[in-house]
Amino acid sequence: MAPPGDGQRKPPGQLLAEPGLSPEHLREIDKLASTCLATDGGRLKLERRTLQTRPSEQVNDFLWFGPGGLVGFLGLYGFRSDQLEICGMVHPAHRRQGVFSRLFEAAIAEMGNRGAPQALLVVDRLYAAGAAFARSVGGELEHSEHRMVLRRQPAAFVPDPLVKVRQAERGDVAFVVACLGEAFGLPVEQLKTDQIEALVEHFPGTLVIERSDELVGTVRVERSDDAADIYGFAVSPQFQGHGIGRQVLSGLSRDLVAEGLTRVGLEVSCTNDSALGLYLSCGFDVTGTEDYFAVSPRQASGP
Repeated sequence: MAPPGDGQRKPPGQLLAEPGLSPEHLREIDKLASTCLATDGGRLKLERRTLQTRPSEQVNDFLWFGPGGLVGFLGLYGFRSDQLEICGMVHPAHRRQGVFSRLFEAAIAEMGNRGAPQALLVVDRLYAAGAAFARSVGGELEHSEHRMVLRRQPAAFVPDPLVKVRQAERGDVAFVVACLGEAFGLPVEQLKTDQIEALVEHFPGTLVIERSDELVGTVRVERSDDAADIYGFAVSPQFQGHGIGRQVLSGLSRDLVAEGLTRVGLEVSCTNDSALGLYLSCGFDVTGTEDYFAVSPRQASGP
């Protein structure tokens, strides 16, 4: 989330909140993001691929149009059933006018309509004003994640010929969901069949890891232009400590670079020392940190 620096007065312009995003809206969002990043640095976790595939029956995106076009954007991201993520931005020339506050209020109202109990505001640690806004609406720091980028050759290792990676199939969904739930503490038992099906459609880049034809882990790769990001990397606890994670991550990274991709990235919890050590040994370096502030609709809307 870029630093909003909002005041309390109503800003000039108007809010647009409709299901889905048009190609023109996506171009406007890209242009606004480029302007904000050129001014602020860091990263805006806008999940471009997700924005391209928004459901047509649900409002997830809130756009503020001023006299010169799009000056503010905020997106809701439903990566898990009990918790949404929020990320947004305001044009540097239109900050401290209340734009982000209006976008945030609209998003919180939508959360209330859905009965969503909590959201996480994603704030790059470079943006002190973003953290200040999160705390001003009752947000409390829940966790932080380093973002990492492949920059070096991985350390040498002896590969296990019994380990293979393949595209996930529909029959693998139950394992993938259980593996992710175990690894990241996700409340997968609350997922309904239609939600699981939606996960399958939403994340087509999901892979499964096998050893001797037994499912032992999962990972997801999302490509965008000349870059790729690695998500949901998990190995079942009983198979950890045998070099499977190192072999899979190193192999994936090598293959992605061979495809001609110029950036390969991933994220890791700041408190997950074992995963951080693995990623460092596989050639990834920390390039920044994002803080996740938990806020409930009731807190954010006041008494």
